[in-house]
Amino acid sequence: MNKKLICPVCDGEAETRFVSYTFERFGQKFPYHKIKATVCLNCGEEFFDGPTVTNIEREIRERVFEKAA
Repeated sequence: MNKKLICPVCDGEAETRFVSYTFERFGQKFPYHKIKATVCLNCGEEFFDGPTVTNIEREIRERVFEKAA
């Protein structure tokens, strides 16, 4: 049985979806598509799990520092 997901912002029901999101780091924008996220059905807030954020942050750092080299 699936665990019911609750939004920590408004306590509304949330569900897992794939979303697009633009991360802004180092003064640049990095668009990502089809990212797994928890999305609140009430307020629309999107949440990414720790491993997803860690992987995206690593990719962004690599892209930024490759350009600088």
